[in-house]
Amino acid sequence: MATPQELSRYAKGPQSPRERIWWDRYSHANLEKWRQVQDPLADRCAEQIAFTRPSGLLEEVERRAAQEGGDFQAFLDHCYSVPSWVDFQEMELGRRMYRRNGALQGLVLMCSSLVEGYAHNKPSQVLVATGRLQKDVSRRIYETGQMLHNIVGPDGIRPGSLGHRTLMEVRLLHAAVRQFLKNNPRWDSARYDLPINQEDMAGTVLEFDFMVVRGLRRLGVAISRREHDSMHYFWRYAGYVLGVNEALLTSTLEEQEVLAMQLTSHLYAPTEDSESLAKALLRDMANKPPFHLSYDVLLAFSRYLIGDQVADDLNIHSSVSSATAVRMVKGAIRTASVGMRMLPDPAKRVLEDVNHRLGRRTLKVGLGDNPARWGFKALA
Repeated sequence: MATPQELSRYAKGPQSPRERIWWDRYSHANLEKWRQVQDPLADRCAEQIAFTRPSGLLEEVERRAAQEGGDFQAFLDHCYSVPSWVDFQEMELGRRMYRRNGALQGLVLMCSSLVEGYAHNKPSQVLVATGRLQKDVSRRIYETGQMLHNIVGPDGIRPGSLGHRTLMEVRLLHAAVRQFLKNNPRWDSARYDLPINQEDMAGTVLEFDFMVVRGLRRLGVAISRREHDSMHYFWRYAGYVLGVNEALLTSTLEEQEVLAMQLTSHLYAPTEDSESLAKALLRDMANKPPFHLSYDVLLAFSRYLIGDQVADDLNIHSSVSSATAVRMVKGAIRTASVGMRMLPDPAKRVLEDVNHRLGRRTLKVGLGDNPARWGFKALA
């Protein structure tokens, strides 16, 4: 809820009987209950294996499932089961939209989704407790980029695809972090609740979906209702594979908006840690590929995307010249987006493939020639 329009929308409350149902479903009281629930299937696996890199965790689970079955096989069974509401063809347009706008998605995620997410104090404390984002910040951002790159590969997130396996690796990594923080003096459960709980996980899906689409539109990218529906559908299933309870996976854009409003109003509590995390992210990614933007310009993009109120709360300010540059870039993006929509579908597919290859090149620069050494098993 970064803009005055969004704040006004929340203040009005539910506007129909259906919205009232969603409002109650995602009430603060119910969200508070989800803060006491994690991911039992993945957590039982993590409890029985030593921590290793994400790809090593999945390989170990598969090895133990073949030998022992039990908790390891139960985890794999859940990941490979496909709920009755899933139609992979319906999410194909969404996959292509994320593939088409991969670079801009990265900019929005970095300057908007993650920065605004740090203002949610409780979930952001995981990064403080593990020290993961204050050390080698850009490495973590490129690893996130690798995940996003992999899930829009040729086979998307269909079971057995590289994208699907990458989501499984992320899910196990979350379980390993929870195991690390379990009974750890660095984590105060009485103050911050259980780490990486179901509400936090649902919020992460919103960062990659709701906030990214919102940011792309603010930058001038034209996204139709049909495209937006498919993008949301894509992340609904991705959230399922990541271990989010189906009760927190919204089925419509309108329901998703209510969840976003309720979740933000429940968690928004920026602190000095929030400011430190946000500025560490933007400072470390300054002058790095694919955009090579200065720190001040990244601050300007962030302020424009998250809105003045959140930016003021996080003490994010930039020069007038950088703010002007952001608006000029927005104009160029809007023009390019209009031109893209006029292209025939085969030409759009070519550009999507070119964009994906450019993204792969950027990630190899950021991660090195062996992505599996740092994060996930392979790069799409």
